[in-house]
Amino acid sequence: MIKVTVEKAGTLSMLGNLQKQVRFATAKALTRTAQAVQRAIPAALERDLDRPNQFTKQGTFITPARRDKLEAVIGFKDRQARYMRLQIEGGVRSPGARGIKLPGNVTLDQYGNIPRGVIAKLIASARTGKYGAAVKTRLGINARGKAPSDLSLFYGQPKNRRDLPVGIYRRMPNGIIPVIVFSQKTAKYRPRFKFRELAERVVRDTFATEFDSALADAIRSAR
Repeated sequence: MIKVTVEKAGTLSMLGNLQKQVRFATAKALTRTAQAVQRAIPAALERDLDRPNQFTKQGTFITPARRDKLEAVIGFKDRQARYMRLQIEGGVRSPGARGIKLPGNVTLDQYGNIPRGVIAKLIASARTGKYGAAVKTRLGINARGKAPSDLSLFYGQPKNRRDLPVGIYRRMPNGIIPVIVFSQKTAKYRPRFKFRELAERVVRDTFATEFDSALADAIRSAR
């Protein structure tokens, strides 16, 4: 989350009868500047991250400035902020109850993610031996064709392989290959998305122009 503020002490007091117009113009300029930052975020995400999806690119919010609070806020919504914090600040992600999902021999979506609902379908297939179109597609099998007779998945901890995490595995003639595993190891992230630098650049390029325009409008409307 980024806050854009204007220090008003000692400035507004010198403007006499224009104080009301300046407050209005400042709030309007701050809000428009925050909107400019928001518009710049999707392209910046495309540059800094690997194929961010629409949920991420559209996952920001703005709190507009007001005349009595000369501060505008631009940030990521709660769900996006949970993972974007690591992309912005870096840090360590601890595994949850099921661990951290890591793809293996599975076809990902266009954004490089495991599609929603696929894990549950793979686990169900591992338990029932029935393979629907969605599962076959993610396993690289023709979705309309018949599943190979030797296709076999299992879900759990591989026997005699305590070095491998719980996961969904595919049995092969020469062993097993991971489809999706649930790692219990912490994951380390380095900062990748330069959110603050982006906001500072947009503020430098935008605020003064927006303030001049907003103040001119405020003075005209006050006449």
